[in-house]
Amino acid sequence: MSFFLAYTIVWFVGMLVLVGLMLFAEYTKLDELESYFSENEKVCRHKRFWKKNQRLDRFHRMGLMIDILSMPKAFLKAGLVTKAELASVPLALKRWALWPYRVASIWFVASCVWYVWFNWWPEWT
Repeated sequence: MSFFLAYTIVWFVGMLVLVGLMLFAEYTKLDELESYFSENEKVCRHKRFWKKNQRLDRFHRMGLMIDILSMPKAFLKAGLVTKAELASVPLALKRWALWPYRVASIWFVASCVWYVWFNWWPEWT
């Protein structure tokens, strides 16, 4: 087995695990996350706009939660959230929300490496 084939297998399995973690976070943790921001105007407006329970709607609602949790200072400065709302979210829930999407950025870099390896060095495959 070549190193490229092993890399491809690990890359593909990692993608499946990552998609599974993202779906798990969206379908089990999103409602709990939104409950901590139930009085927040921006979250309520976003939830009303993306009100259906389809994959795309949950993705956009989770995107707002990730933005709020990953850049809290910007949202605090803009007056869109309060310190009390941010402090009320448990650390474990923040991790479930943020880490699958942070790992997705690492997976994107791994995808770029795979693409370069596959197209520009075909003699290595």
